[in-house]
Amino acid sequence: MNKHNLTRLFLLTTVLLASFGALAADQAEKLEQEALLFLQEHYKKTKPDARTEIKLNPISRKIKLKNCQQPLEFQSPKGNGSRITFRARCPSPMWQLFVTAQVKLYGTAVISSTSLPRNTNLGTQHIHRAEVDITNLRSAYFLRTEEIIGWTTKRSIAAGTIFTASMLKPPLAVSRGNAVIIEAKRSGISIRAAGTALQDGAIGQQIKVKNDRSGNIVKAVVIEPGLVRTP
Repeated sequence: MNKHNLTRLFLLTTVLLASFGALAADQAEKLEQEALLFLQEHYKKTKPDARTEIKLNPISRKIKLKNCQQPLEFQSPKGNGSRITFRARCPSPMWQLFVTAQVKLYGTAVISSTSLPRNTNLGTQHIHRAEVDITNLRSAYFLRTEEIIGWTTKRSIAAGTIFTASMLKPPLAVSRGNAVIIEAKRSGISIRAAGTALQDGAIGQQIKVKNDRSGNIVKAVVIEPGLVRTP
């Protein structure tokens, strides 16, 4: 092979490699765009009240991806906190690739306005609503301040803390010794009797009450102040 042919072969090889590189880059960019769109739609459905920030980790341009002839399929993301992984799959020609991303979720929650000691009875001066990072929050939190007005802190709480149910005690609806109405429902018929609470209880809690007429002690759920209902 003479020098002229070698030069032509070198140039042809260079052009082909450049073309393959451009094709790989195009496929990677297309995959990144579709993966980002998938994540945006996923969190819009699963976290409709949250503001989402997504940073997709770049897909290597060195990976040779064949042009997918059918719509790409994506698996629901997995991971704890802000780092997630999910699978992208092409049905034809068959290939798959794992994509990673960093996700931040922000939502409006009730937080402490100042440091609060244990047994603080919450008032409007203690709490407010704010947008906070809820990415790593696993417990249910409160959305409205009125939900916890009158509740009591179980422990000391730092300023700016997101309130969760485990931190607070709901206000008592019934106190021990209070007169209560004991309600029982049988076959759609409501039967009521006068009784006395033997324990303190918040709405939704089960307490012991005594039927004043029969003297029987039963367990009943606090429905509202002065009213309990047997299971």
